[in-house]
Amino acid sequence: MVVEAQIPCAQCQEDVEVICIYGESGVDTETGGLIEQFTVSNIWAVDTELEKQLERWPTFRRVVDGDSEGGVFANHCPHCNAAQDDYLLHSEPGDVFFGVSSTKPGLLRFTRLAGCAQLSGDYGFEV
Repeated sequence: MVVEAQIPCAQCQEDVEVICIYGESGVDTETGGLIEQFTVSNIWAVDTELEKQLERWPTFRRVVDGDSEGGVFANHCPHCNAAQDDYLLHSEPGDVFFGVSSTKPGLLRFTRLAGCAQLSGDYGFEV
């Protein structure tokens, strides 16, 4: 599912809608282990179906540095176009996507995605 929140832009301080991917359950394809209640950050690849569903959030798009191909997906400010780094959204207690399942009702909006998504990135467990 997609989790949405509002934060001030890290650069211009205007309100920005940011999203993250949250999973109730999934599989770590490297270890084959089952994972539960996790958020995904530093996403570098998504399957075609997930990419189509994410078009609903146009400010969540790939960051490409210089001439490099690929890059990670990140939220962008619609006012100044600055990327909102995932480490400022996921890493520490108090960050908007740290502890998604225990956040006070009304601060986050959840949108179910269709089907089973395949993506590559880092995942963090809920506390």
